Amino acid sequence: MMTSRLRFFALLCVGWLSVGLGHAQSKSAVIRVNGDVTYQKVTGFGGFVNSPQFAYNHMSTAEIQKLWGANSEMGYNIMRIFLPIGKNAWSQSRETAKLAKQLGVKLFASPWSMPAEWKTNNNTNGYYVDGNGVEQVGKLKPEHYADYANYLNDYVVYLRNEGVELDGISIQNEPDYKVTYAGCMWTPAEIAGFVRDYGHLITCPIIAAEGVGITNNYAEAFLPDEVFNKLGIFGGHQYGAIQTSGFQQLQAKGKEVWMTEFLINWNADQPTTRNYNWSIDAFSFANAVNTAMVSNINAWVHYAAKRYYGMMGDGQYGTINGAITKRGYILSHFAKYVTGYTRVGHEWRDETGVLKGSTYQSADGNTVTVMVINASNSSYDLTVDLPFYTISGNHVTTSESKNMAAVALSYSTETCRPKVVVDASSITTLVFTKNSDRPASQMSGVAKHYNTIDNQTVTNAAFGTSYQLSGKTVTFDVNRKLISANTDLSNGYISLNDQYNQLVLRVETITSANLYSSANTTLYYVNDAGVAKSFNYGEFKFNSSGNFDWIFDISRNVLTDGCSGILGIGNGNYSSILTIKFGDVYFRMGNEQASEFSGIYSNGDSHLLDGLENIATTSLDFASVSGVSANTDWSSSAANKNCLYYVPSDVANSHSNVVSGSACYQLSLFDNSGNFYMPYTFTATNASYTRMLSGYGMLVLPFDAAIPTGVQAYTLQAGATEITATEIIDQIPANTPVMIRGRGTFTFVGNGDVSTAPFLKVNDFRGVYVAEKAPAGSYSININGVISFNRVVKGAEPTILPFNAYWMPGSAISATSLPVLIDGVQVTKVDQYMRDAIESEGSVYDLMGRRVYHPQKGVVYIKDGQRIIF
Repeated sequence: MMTSRLRFFALLCVGWLSVGLGHAQSKSAVIRVNGDVTYQKVTGFGGFVNSPQFAYNHMSTAEIQKLWGANSEMGYNIMRIFLPIGKNAWSQSRETAKLAKQLGVKLFASPWSMPAEWKTNNNTNGYYVDGNGVEQVGKLKPEHYADYANYLNDYVVYLRNEGVELDGISIQNEPDYKVTYAGCMWTPAEIAGFVRDYGHLITCPIIAAEGVGITNNYAEAFLPDEVFNKLGIFGGHQYGAIQTSGFQQLQAKGKEVWMTEFLINWNADQPTTRNYNWSIDAFSFANAVNTAMVSNINAWVHYAAKRYYGMMGDGQYGTINGAITKRGYILSHFAKYVTGYTRVGHEWRDETGVLKGSTYQSADGNTVTVMVINASNSSYDLTVDLPFYTISGNHVTTSESKNMAAVALSYSTETCRPKVVVDASSITTLVFTKNSDRPASQMSGVAKHYNTIDNQTVTNAAFGTSYQLSGKTVTFDVNRKLISANTDLSNGYISLNDQYNQLVLRVETITSANLYSSANTTLYYVNDAGVAKSFNYGEFKFNSSGNFDWIFDISRNVLTDGCSGILGIGNGNYSSILTIKFGDVYFRMGNEQASEFSGIYSNGDSHLLDGLENIATTSLDFASVSGVSANTDWSSSAANKNCLYYVPSDVANSHSNVVSGSACYQLSLFDNSGNFYMPYTFTATNASYTRMLSGYGMLVLPFDAAIPTGVQAYTLQAGATEITATEIIDQIPANTPVMIRGRGTFTFVGNGDVSTAPFLKVNDFRGVYVAEKAPAGSYSININGVISFNRVVKGAEPTILPFNAYWMPGSAISATSLPVLIDGVQVTKVDQYMRDAIESEGSVYDLMGRRVYHPQKGVVYIKDGQRIIF
């Protein structure tokens, strides 16, 4: 029975509300919000309005009011305007600027060029080709630096006299991009020197450098105090890489960083009138905004606000003039629910690795916003682990058919772990309001991986130690392999201590000099015959924000000749130099997960609740935790009924599956209830496994077990054309795959040592404790007509559930089906039902008086004192 304390907490911390699609294709995930870890404050979002390209004042007052302002439909609060070239043109930006300030919008101006006569090419264009075919690149002449600073300030004063106070003025749009339209080139040193020496002449916060990318070279140029003190805001565009180390130093000293221009045009290679594709475009756009946020950007400003690729359509390429586009709604998710908030820490527990997003908290800590980007075709049952208790909130969805569709969240009982359904192919905003405090957990938990690559054995010391990747930061490119540079056995290899199906590399952070991908990704491995081989996994595309599992399938379904050792991983992408910080790098059988805890036991710990709710959790280790109660019954509330719970040896907890030190009073395992994985062996006073049988099946148990009444068990020996079954009279030995037969629900009981043997294979039958797909070429039991083992074909690999087994022949077998023989006779489904009927009516004996368990057709037997023939 659940203790009163645990029951009370379970009621408080679990809430459910179905919003969105049904559960037909639903998957599960958890996002944990950590309000104690804070990042940047978000200043806001917006777009660019007027320029010669689109015609000044091309947006009407009503259209601007639709996008900008606290009471607008979209809620944008930042506007970027074009600084007209030449004082005579400044009035063209005046009305838009005045309207922006009337709406309470933050307003900044960006110049594309200064007057042509101050430039080295005497032209407003960034460059042109003269009559001799020579490029004439435009740079501001040093003797006009003071003139230009005064020019920029004159624009500030001009608008100030019109009642408009600019929140920032830029020095140059894209100083690192040579263009044939209006532009000017500045090196990082030049623009930093200009700010240092002439910034005092400008009576408005200075924004610089607005480069094509947000790069370290410009950011680092502004770090010296004499430059830093003249800078207002560091700005950059998102067309190149977001390099964080430089600008985060500026943030540490007190500056904000704004992304001041970005756009995604239609895909030019798609020959349609309007080649907008929701499933591609929406998520490219949403991910771009989210990537900037998780990179620590304070503000995000799109290029043209009104344009076919902008937030409002202009009538081209199928857009409706003046109508909000999908991009407009997506940006509004951030503008309405993130502006003014501080980004806080979050952690995904999503086995699919699909969901992306970010989390934010209001200044008073009473509201949390969770942005969720789901590009998949599956809906998700999402648990949101909050830093407080809530009873209310809001759920806002934009999808192909919805535009910021809002549904109120309401819970009858306050919860710190509300659950919602996130629609397939959607951008979702979840807003939760604090109802009461949530006590801080005194216990900390971490994911525990028992088979890290660091703990595997190398066959030769010459292999080196570079394979010990867990917790390391390394570079991965065409010239630098992961694990080792070896492709043959001359220096040995990593010998695996069990038969694993996955190699998992936990990526904490990843940066790239160019592409975030690995092409022709090749695993060099040792097959089961001890031969060095390689397999090309193709291209991996990586999430630039990190925090994901990079998984190699090393099962026989991919590496058909088996995998008994690892040499290294190669990258064939010449366009990427990846710097990766790894968490644990480890091997596993399937999706088994475990957690290890320390500190003082807390029922409300987020990591603990994640583990109990997750069917993939196979063990929770409290051995290093103080205050563990002997009365806590974790199993009763766990999703995986086969999960193990390790407690200190002095805690005499007799509830199911609790291992105290190396002893367990009651091990209770169940069919169809989850994986079973033992990190440590132990002894059990009582051990049981319960299963419902409807005829023949396979079984493997981690302990010696008595055969229940009504069940027959058989060892199996496979040949080239048939499989021979020999009945077990006494008990089923541990870690031995057997065939069983019975009808009804039975419990197999034992005690003593409990273990799961590595490389579990008896007579070529592989026992399974963690669900896996039987590989092509193996054989799984079939009870259709003839009881047989049928060959598994590629593309139709059956999943073998825990406590079952399949046959993996040691040599090539071509038969599509191998019948099972008992006492030399082939078993059919008819025989099975006949035997069931016989045994249900009473015992049967042969003419010698011996008990018969498997009567044959046409043979005379004695039953109830009379001769009978079947």
